[in-house]
Formats: sequence, C-alpha cells, structure tokens
Amino acid sequence: IRIPKVPSVDNEHIDPAKRPDQVPWTFVHEERPNAPATLLQNTLRATHLRAWDFVTGESLASQLPIIFSFAEDPRDRRAFMMVSRSANTLQQFHAPGEGDILGMGENAIVHRVQLSYTRGDGRHRDEHWTRVNVGLENEEPVNKSSNKNKEDESDSSHVEDWDAAVKRPFSLGKMLVFLQNSSEAGLAKRLRLANLLNSDKRVLYFYGLGLGLSTNAYNENEYKFELMLLAKYCPNFSTYTMRVFMEEYMTVLGRVTDEAQRLSLHKMQSQFSITSVKVFLVSLLNAFRDLTLMGVQAFDFNHLNNVLVSRDYQSVRLIDIDGNAQGSINYPSLKDALTNSDRSHNPAKNPPQKPSLNVDLNILLPSVIEQMILGKGRGKSFVSNTRSEIWRAPEEEGKAIIRGILMENFYPGVENQETEGALKCKLQKHVTKVAEWFYALLKKNSPWVNWTRDIYDAMRCIDHLPIS
Repeated sequence: IRIPKVPSVDNEHIDPAKRPDQVPWTFVHEERPNAPATLLQNTLRATHLRAWDFVTGESLASQLPIIFSFAEDPRDRRAFMMVSRSANTLQQFHAPGEGDILGMGENAIVHRVQLSYTRGDGRHRDEHWTRVNVGLENEEPVNKSSNKNKEDESDSSHVEDWDAAVKRPFSLGKMLVFLQNSSEAGLAKRLRLANLLNSDKRVLYFYGLGLGLSTNAYNENEYKFELMLLAKYCPNFSTYTMRVFMEEYMTVLGRVTDEAQRLSLHKMQSQFSITSVKVFLVSLLNAFRDLTLMGVQAFDFNHLNNVLVSRDYQSVRLIDIDGNAQGSINYPSLKDALTNSDRSHNPAKNPPQKPSLNVDLNILLPSVIEQMILGKGRGKSFVSNTRSEIWRAPEEEGKAIIRGILMENFYPGVENQETEGALKCKLQKHVTKVAEWFYALLKKNSPWVNWTRDIYDAMRCIDHLPIS
C-alpha cells in the first residue's frame, strides 16, 4: 500500500483541495500464494460501481461489474479510456475507445453505465455478483403476505433502471475541487433538489455520486477508488454537442463525399427555417434562465461543448454545471453595494446591478447567431467574409447584402418561381424585417445596443426576431 502524504495543518484556512501535496491512495492487489490467477479473480468483493441518490439516499449499483483505468499523469487521456466488465475471472480490459465513452473534456471523461436500484434482500443480484457480498442478504421476507403490498409499491417505484453518464475526473485535485459546495457536485445537488424548476429538462439531470474502482493502465495490479458524478443519459441528446451541430449546419454539401451523410445534412439544412433558428435560440436562452431560477451563479459558455442539442434540433441541454466554482447566486444588500462604491451620494442615478446569471454572451452568442443566419451550408469562412463586408458597407447596402443571403439560405428558388404578387410582396416585407433586425444586432444599433449585457436583454432581442 502506498501511503499518501499527510497535508500540513499550519494554515487551517487553506482549501485542502488546493494543496499541492495531495496524493491519491492506491493499493496493490496480491492473490494468496500459489493462486491460479490475479487481477481480482478471487476477490471477495463485487466490483460493481455503487451510487447514491442526492435527495433520497437510495442505493444503486451497476448492472455489470466495471473497472475503469487511470494513469498517474492526468495528461495521458488515452490511459483513462479502458474498461473491464469481467466477473469472477481475470479482468479483460478493452482497447481504448471501447468503454462506452460519451465524451472527454479538459478535466474529466464521461462513460455510459447502466445502474439498478439495490434491494435489501439481494433481489438485484445476478450471476455477475460474487458469492460473498457483505451488507446484502439473500433471505426472503418472513411474512410474505404482510409485505406483499409494500413490495409491490417498492417495485412500482423502482421499475425504471438508471442509464447513467458517469463523469470521472482525471486527477485527485480535480476530484476534490468538483466535490466542493461551490463547484460541480454541490451545484448538482442543488439542481437535483430544485428539479421542479427544471420541468423542461433544459439542464442536465444530476442525481447522485458514485464510487467505483479503477486500475493503473500501466500496472494492472495497482488499484484505487474514485468518486464520480452521475447524470442521466438521454439518447435523444447523447453526445450531439452544439459544436458538432454548428459544424454540420454550415457544412458545404459539395465537399461531402459520403452520399448518406450528404443526404442527411441536406435534409437538416433544407428544413431549418427562420422559425427553427428562433426556436433553437429561445431554447438556449431559456436554459440559461432555468439555471438562474435554480440559484446557480455562473455558467461557462466559452465553448460549445457544454451544450447538447436534441436530434430534432428544437431544444438544448446544458452540461458541466460547475458555475465556474462560484456556487450559488449571492444577493448583495443595497447597503453593502452603496458602501463599496462612489454612488453612495446619489444612489437613484446609478442603482446597483441587478443579480443575474454570470455568463459571457459577448463572444459565442453573436457568433452563433451570425452563423445561423448567414452560414447555412456555406462554411465558416463565408460567414467571416460576409460579416466584414456588411460591417464596412453603408447601411442600406449592408441590409441589401443580408436580404440577398436570407433569400438564398431560407427561401431558395422563390425569385425564379411564378409566385403570386401579394405572396411575393409579403415575403419581401418579411425578409426586410429580418434583415433590419439582424443588422441592428450585428452592429449593436438601437434598440439592441446592450443586448449581450445579460440573459434578459438577450431574450428580449431574440423575442423580436421576425418569423413568417
């Protein structure tokens, strides 16, 4: 057994998660002398992932035994990708990439694991469980008739197994950080308790913490225990991130060689209307508002991998809710706000900033809107060049450029069709309104001068996107 260093206690105010001398506790499994095998074949404990619900405290376990892999160097991401599901036999680790991996970020890797509720009488156990499992019993209840109704009620409440997305940090330091109240696990517990405010499921549904076993990828006799954050896996969203969606949305079809992929992208792009753009953006901003309703202070919107997109492209779901380690919303008192500023002499002119979700809307959100309006099937370089052209052109000429692109992107072929005069006139009026809205948004003209200041100003701006 490798004994970890004991952190010094000279300064009790130092956050233990930030100490540089934190070392994970690992152990080496050795079979008894002359044992026929190693790698946990003869262990007396089940190697199932165990989990507990944040709110009810109910216990869950993976349906199959599972052992993950790790490396001492957190930068060696490939070493975290192997998984073994062997039971009562030699551990067999699949090649990297075959461990039901849903995604990988800077701080953690996410696996897909099926969980089931555990039962006190051991009814959840099957041939995959070891014969010796302390804490679980196989005996049936003594009075079956008196407990029948209770069992039926219990069965009805646990008929659904959990399909989990298991998030494993790459290092002990990262694990300790996400366990803080102001970080991911603490906020996940808050979201779980406030789930009634997440009725539309625009925020990823967290439900508990898990405890699992992992082995060193370069020494399969060395093991350690890991704490993991569990979220509910949804096939409708799965691993389809907003980054992938935007890439497909702007893909130039002429450059796609695979016929099936080209037809799929053509169908998606051709069916994506101005109304679809508005529905998508409204769902994104409503997800930010749901975080505010639940009392979360911040969200990291500096990249598009934190947002999942549904397969019908009509809704989004936020993931990685760590609040930038800022925790819950703080509501400073008016007295404190005025004391710490020069506005105390005249608070009526400059009242303190109203609390809202701390999310950066100045970079990615304008870029997303520009790409959705200008870049459908045209590529990112076209969006950049066209944006520069509109920015440098006089106002009327810039709006004319936008009108032409809108007609080509969302109403192709209409100009060449023999459309009734009244219908064509209505279409031209609609396109003109959209062009004026987008031009004002792009150049931050009135009334959208401060539309990226917070989510409420952004919602007001998107609400006024004209739809036909």
